[in-house]
Amino acid sequence: MSTISSTTRSQGASLVTTLPAEVVRRLGIPPGQRLNWIDDGLGGFRVVPHSDELGEAVEAHEAIMAEYDSVFRRLAK
Repeated sequence: MSTISSTTRSQGASLVTTLPAEVVRRLGIPPGQRLNWIDDGLGGFRVVPHSDELGEAVEAHEAIMAEYDSVFRRLAK
């Protein structure tokens, strides 16, 4: 596993960072590309290029998690 770093800076009420060239190359990100930040459940995020298929999958996942939340919580005990 390798580590690539960047530095944040203020832009209005947000923080922004420049994507390192290696990240852009590996993810195949063109200028203007929408990115999805996926909560990994461990306090971090996974960043991936947006796709309609991913958007649909995330919506389905969220609907299932909401519908079966109590079941998942009981199973986790």
